[in-house]
Amino acid sequence: MYGIDFGTSNTVVTYAPSRGARGSDARLLELGEGGLVPSLLYYERDRRPSIGAEAMADYAEALGRYRGTPNPYAHFRFFQAIKLALKDPLFEGTRIFGEFRRVEALAALFLREVKRRADEALAALGEKAADEPLVLGRPVVLADDADADRRIEDRFREAARLAGFSEISFVYEPVAAAVSAAAAYRGVVLVFDFGGGTLDISVARGSGCDFEILANRGIDLGGYLLNEDVARARLVRHFGAEGKWRTMTGRELAMPSWITRQVASFYALPLADIHKTRTAVRELVFEARREDKDKLRGLLEFLDRNLAFELFARIDAAKIRLSEAETASIVFDVPPFIAFEEAVTRNWFEGLIAPRVEAAERLVREALAAAGLETGEVGKVVRVGGSSRVPAFARMLERLFPGRVEEGAVFTSIAAGLIGAEERGLGVAKARNRLSATASGAGEKG
Repeated sequence: MYGIDFGTSNTVVTYAPSRGARGSDARLLELGEGGLVPSLLYYERDRRPSIGAEAMADYAEALGRYRGTPNPYAHFRFFQAIKLALKDPLFEGTRIFGEFRRVEALAALFLREVKRRADEALAALGEKAADEPLVLGRPVVLADDADADRRIEDRFREAARLAGFSEISFVYEPVAAAVSAAAAYRGVVLVFDFGGGTLDISVARGSGCDFEILANRGIDLGGYLLNEDVARARLVRHFGAEGKWRTMTGRELAMPSWITRQVASFYALPLADIHKTRTAVRELVFEARREDKDKLRGLLEFLDRNLAFELFARIDAAKIRLSEAETASIVFDVPPFIAFEEAVTRNWFEGLIAPRVEAAERLVREALAAAGLETGEVGKVVRVGGSSRVPAFARMLERLFPGRVEEGAVFTSIAAGLIGAEERGLGVAKARNRLSATASGAGEKG
């Protein structure tokens, strides 16, 4: 049995024998580059897609190989955070080399390569992995409406099926983290799972043999959104966001925000209709003020060379730096048109994300209210997910739960608990059945 934490930023795989498996038997699979595989996909004609570090290397090589080629974007594609596209109900797919690819098929390219590596890892251990069942992690909330939520879950299921898995079940990600981090804990535990794409919370009570989930809550708030906040506040102006263009009647108008703000849409930009954007930018170059023309030419080059990932990586590195230092710099260039260095401070960054911290605190309180608990009744809080290391969020939790907050296995706790959670009857399907039975019983009593 496989457990896959298909994360926005990273993917982790565990395995336990299907027959008589127990969560404690789950082992982390290395997959050729350690236990953590960046959720990146490189795709080029007439070759096997690559993922993770291999995808990053292939992307860097392609940038050099096609440098100076008109529209190099037509020769290769590089995707990040495919999970965010999969859970976006408005996104159906994208054209790759003239062929429309559904988002499920795109995600399947990534998951199929994950499965291939996992099968090879098991074979090296003398295990046979043919047709292993899959326990797949998912955020608590995929859509506000229950029917829409199930439709998006079905997209995840279809992606896994296309990747070669036939038996697929789901576990809420923070529930898996709770099982791996605190299944033996006696008392109330709150899991604060803050990753690249979502913030998910589970409140559970352990009593030795039993482990009860009291409440689950989630919102679309993750590290990607924090990076986009930085990009929109400080970086898009270097690509013409504050520029002007002149109409045929001589009027000066502000640069269309839908164009320049795409620079900050790190997962959506590689999936977007680049041809439409490029055409619009080319027209604006001729009509823009002289001081804005190079910025727009740089934007064209940024789009043609598919540089969203590189800019995202620079912002992410600065954000991580601010967890330990008071200042950090974001250095980026698109020769010969754009070059900048933006110095950011921790105070500025924390002011920028203050509304996000407030939203996270509201979600914590909502989860506790749903569980019928006060903050003082929680015995332990476990932080998991890379974004949970951002100091502003860690301080918020410490303020609410003084002396009771600890860091779990930040990047592997979800994968480690997926199989165990399913075996304990804590999967999504059984949770829905319990909810339906409760609602039915309440109706009969009424």
